[in-house]
Amino acid sequence: MPRAPRKAPLSVQVAAVVPLSRTEAFSVTVEELKEALGRLGVEFSPGAKGGVTERGTKVGEVEAWVPRERVRLAWHPAPWKPDEATTVELRFEDVPGGTKVTVEHRGGQPVFGEANEAAGWVAGGAFAPFLRSLTPSALGDWVTDRAARRPSGRRARDVYSDPVYHRPNFALLLEALELGPKDRLLEVGCGGGAFLHEALESGCRATAVDHSPEMVRLAREGNREAVDAGRLEVIEAEASQLPVPGDTFTCAVSTGVLGFLPHPLETLQEVHRALVMGGRFALFAGTRELVGTPGCPEPIAARVRFYEDDELEQLARSAGFRDAEVRRPDLTRYAVALGLPDEVVAVFRGNSRGGQLLLGHKARL
Repeated sequence: MPRAPRKAPLSVQVAAVVPLSRTEAFSVTVEELKEALGRLGVEFSPGAKGGVTERGTKVGEVEAWVPRERVRLAWHPAPWKPDEATTVELRFEDVPGGTKVTVEHRGGQPVFGEANEAAGWVAGGAFAPFLRSLTPSALGDWVTDRAARRPSGRRARDVYSDPVYHRPNFALLLEALELGPKDRLLEVGCGGGAFLHEALESGCRATAVDHSPEMVRLAREGNREAVDAGRLEVIEAEASQLPVPGDTFTCAVSTGVLGFLPHPLETLQEVHRALVMGGRFALFAGTRELVGTPGCPEPIAARVRFYEDDELEQLARSAGFRDAEVRRPDLTRYAVALGLPDEVVAVFRGNSRGGQLLLGHKARL
């Protein structure tokens, strides 16, 4: 009797053409894949002897590692079928205009049992999340997180290592705080550590918090001397749950963060808790006047919470800052004094009410 035709293994492919050379495409893809999996709780260790783990369990190991060409992983998707191994392969091919990057998963039919169940996983587990990522809300959230709310990627690292549009408000905050060698500073939402670098020139000590792993690494690298000397600690944490002792810091600062905070009152309460009696607090926030400028473009602007002056004052008072006041500083003179490019100065000259400076102290009840 003729043999029944052998069923082809289940295969799922995702491919994209990116305008990069194969060398660049390989490097960027591996880097971004490692970071993205890490945010999902999956650890990818690139390299010929690398592998993938999830909560301490081995998910895959590298079988082939050919830079610029391919990466092949032996994959173990189902612990209830420990002997079932599948294959995940990344391939990089020259095409007109750039490099075609293909990710393919092969095998896994026994995991699903019936063919219609495999098709159900492809539709619900693979295709639906992909299409969801392309909806206006999801894509806007991704762009906002990537650029500002939880910065990541090479461009974010470049921007936040030298945030030129933030330099004027850095100068404003330093003027307001008047830091000295006896100060201990707390920064909430430190980004890439550029403000810290300037603040530490006063001789103060500092602790900084950010919830972006990449920004924490960047802040540490950019202030390595202060970290090694024990003058600076940079911690990955949420602003509303600061892992710092109370009644410790002589001053606190935050810039460009307030509008993204999901729990603003809790965050300001945490800052108040961390300060010593008489400790001073300075916060800078952008206003609606910045919408549409390089300081607050779409889709980011639609995802920022803006506060009226009295609303911001009340928020701070509710957190314990009884003498809170909000000013509308004109940052033009700071931009000019710093020698910033004309196109940058023009943004501030045209938006004299584009920022709020919140000031307060921790006072005895």
